[in-house]
Amino acid sequence: MKRREFFKKAGVTVAGAAGAATLASPALSQGKTQWIGVSAFGKAGLLGAAYENFAKTVGVLTEGSLDIKLYHSGELVGGLEALDAVQSGTAQMGYGAPYYWAGKSDAISFVAAMPYGLNAQEQNAWFYYGGGIELADETSYNPLGLKFLPLGNSGNQMGGWYAKDINTVADLDGLKFRMPGLGGEVLKTFGVNVVLLPGSDVLPALTSGAIDGTEWIGPAADLGAGFFKVVKNYYYPGWHEPATVLDAFFDKGAWDSLNDTQRAAVEQAAMATNLAVLSRFQAANNASLKVLVNDHGVQLKPYSDELLQAIGERTPDVLSALAAKSPEATKLYNNLVEFREGMVNWSGISEGKFMNARTSAPFKTI
Repeated sequence: MKRREFFKKAGVTVAGAAGAATLASPALSQGKTQWIGVSAFGKAGLLGAAYENFAKTVGVLTEGSLDIKLYHSGELVGGLEALDAVQSGTAQMGYGAPYYWAGKSDAISFVAAMPYGLNAQEQNAWFYYGGGIELADETSYNPLGLKFLPLGNSGNQMGGWYAKDINTVADLDGLKFRMPGLGGEVLKTFGVNVVLLPGSDVLPALTSGAIDGTEWIGPAADLGAGFFKVVKNYYYPGWHEPATVLDAFFDKGAWDSLNDTQRAAVEQAAMATNLAVLSRFQAANNASLKVLVNDHGVQLKPYSDELLQAIGERTPDVLSALAAKSPEATKLYNNLVEFREGMVNWSGISEGKFMNARTSAPFKTI
């Protein structure tokens, strides 16, 4: 399929699969470049399919001049080793979530999600029209020898799964809870024992009682993860991750060696995948939530106003202290806070009142 035909027919999603080959550096043959891609996520499920679709799209748009062979989590390296693999030259690109790499950068977690911050639509506005991609590169990825592009978004997440009721601030003290990213840093200040675990270890930890609860993503992903088999209390909203960016990161040298057509193809494929992942989560979450509640006895519970107010008041102090650790983190944080101010105003006018008003229109199928 030619590039021109593809743009006419493809829209924002494509179907595809990826092969596998072991290469330590880009392979060049007959004018073609071959990359190895690694991932923090498994092959099964939405994110594995999205990664394969991305690689297929790049191949179509470049007419085969850039071929990305994918290895999902555990196939070449462990999920949380994906960034190390790209930095070492074992792979030329990786797929994950920016806060997975917090140990590498003081700024990078702010790229992923900011508690009480931007929603997915606002994050995309920041990335594509507010200089967010360039700022993420400058402050977080380029210093690591990498190039960044958004490659998906979960949308507003759920608050998490708990073995017991969580109603007051006192209920947080001593809780063993799995939560990566900036949200976990906030919870630490309330006495929570924050545990960092890769996805494959979360259900066993819940089952054994090693943790009292976990956040994950949202109903569509959580249903597949099987947490409902162990705990039934499912809280909302996801104050910690009002929208969570998934990152594509590329070896900077490999990225710079691409020609203009190849770079444009990767950028367009990433943008299409970013939209497709968010749209897929949105489409699937409500049906999955019904299955969790109606078929598996999950108890859907809102966080109390007391908790949301207390955590919200604490969050700016915690995040500003984290951002003050380096000039890069400070620059990124300040930019996000300024952009958020405008979004709070506009979204409150354009979306906030409407979301409440929409419930007054009792539509029924005819």
